Amino acid sequence: MSSLNLLVLIVGMTREGVGKTALAEGLAAGLKELGFRVGVMKPMGFLDWYKDYAVVREGAEEGVLASREAFEARLLLGLRDPPEVLNPLAGLVAPLNLKAFYDYRVPRSFFVYQADIMRRTVVLRVTLLKAGETVSQGYVNKTLLEKGLTILDRDDVMNLLKRADRVEEVYSPHELAAIVASRAPEAIRSCLSRLSTKYRLIIVEGLGDAAWPLSDLSIGVHAVVAVAPGMAVAYDPERYKLAVELKAEVSGEVRLEDIADYLTPRAYFRLPPLSYGELPETRAEKLSPLIEYVARLAEA
Repeated sequence: MSSLNLLVLIVGMTREGVGKTALAEGLAAGLKELGFRVGVMKPMGFLDWYKDYAVVREGAEEGVLASREAFEARLLLGLRDPPEVLNPLAGLVAPLNLKAFYDYRVPRSFFVYQADIMRRTVVLRVTLLKAGETVSQGYVNKTLLEKGLTILDRDDVMNLLKRADRVEEVYSPHELAAIVASRAPEAIRSCLSRLSTKYRLIIVEGLGDAAWPLSDLSIGVHAVVAVAPGMAVAYDPERYKLAVELKAEVSGEVRLEDIADYLTPRAYFRLPPLSYGELPETRAEKLSPLIEYVARLAEA
């Protein structure tokens, strides 16, 4: 990224929904009103076929699997970037076929699958930029489909991969996890580089309570905002990144809980309820102290 860009990291204090998306969209809208060119990114996101069906259908119409946040960024913020660039890695979580688990006489395995998001991921899409062009690859969980462990069929999945340049089959959640670990750094870095040519500020929304959704620790950030229900806290970005680096050397994947003791908040922000039915501009009015905080950093 260019040194002229400001990267704002939005992360969750807990895994449960804490309103990161509503805050990120409101922050982006408020900064846009102040005259900044603002982009957003969801490095990795999952869609639940059952809960996010409207978004899945929209994706199927375009032939692309992408997170709800990517489609909302285009609709609500007017971004014209391909959803694959706004969301380099996307997975679709499929509803399980409970009958199949009884037919195989392993009903308890239903609960094992239900508790593990990678076991229920029926397709993964990874996109990166090469020579200025998007290159997307899809990975289909053949085991889920062939054994009938999901209520989806192959056509449901392939409709979301029409724009993919290549599709491969995988046979286990471990393969999917390995693909994410190996492909994420380049995918995120290349898409972020594309966005950095267009936007002065880029707001990056994390997944759950993952402390470093950018995957690549060589990427620098300029602001870190952690979100909890009713409150957000800003951390020193350099100290935050150092804490992630040190913890990652020991345990690999780092959650915010793992590094909280090593961080000293710079500022606190009360968050009124942010409704998904509100326009981003309405949310921005509720987030003015946070918007002013980020704007000052951008102008410094």
